[in-house]
Amino acid sequence: MRVKFLKLSSISLITSSCIVSVLLFTILLLTPSVRCGAEDEQAIILLREVYSKLAEAEASGADISNASQLLNEALTLLKSMDVNPEDREMLLQEAIKIVNYVDSMIPTLIDEGQKNIFMRNVYMVLSVSSIVSSIVLAYLLTPRIFWSLWLKARRNWLVKVSGKSGRGSIDRRRG
Repeated sequence: MRVKFLKLSSISLITSSCIVSVLLFTILLLTPSVRCGAEDEQAIILLREVYSKLAEAEASGADISNASQLLNEALTLLKSMDVNPEDREMLLQEAIKIVNYVDSMIPTLIDEGQKNIFMRNVYMVLSVSSIVSSIVLAYLLTPRIFWSLWLKARRNWLVKVSGKSGRGSIDRRRG
């Protein structure tokens, strides 16, 4: 069994190679050039890590409003890199700088949140204990105060004694 090889001329070989190269060139031009380098990926990964740390800080009672605004600004800078490719490096460095600053803020935010939770619990215990103690003091002291004021207000009253003698004498035992 003998295999026959196709005999191609040099002109058809050149033509086919030109067609293939034109097709490859148009494919390269038509596909969108998405440049997402290693630095871009690292910035996005860093942003996600700092966001998860910030969510944990919020769960521990921290006020993260300023830090979340800064993270939002860094995310806006990362998104604007695609719009402004000429400022790509500057925007990337600024976003990484903001994310690192927010990352450095997180431990102090967590400490402040824990202190705020502790003080809130202390104030709550103090207010409940003061309410309970005022109720107990009112229960114990109100009758004494009431009767002492009653007696002071009416100590000069005259009491008419009625009895079997029938004489209606005036009793001045008090005063």
